[in-house]
Amino acid sequence: MKKILFAAAAVGTAASLVILYLRKRQQGHDLIEDARDTVNKTAGTMRDYARKAKAEANGIYSNAMG
Repeated sequence: MKKILFAAAAVGTAASLVILYLRKRQQGHDLIEDARDTVNKTAGTMRDYARKAKAEANGIYSNAMG
């Protein structure tokens, strides 16, 4: 009877550890995906500002040259 209880406890522990491992791995994957999305969004915003700044600089230059 003791062997059955020990075996059941070992199987339960192993199953819970596998579940915890898979959950943590998924959380890490989700964090990486969120970071990737944030970087892409930031890069797009920077491109937009650079385009606007270039257009304004060209306008200022054109006005200065007459």
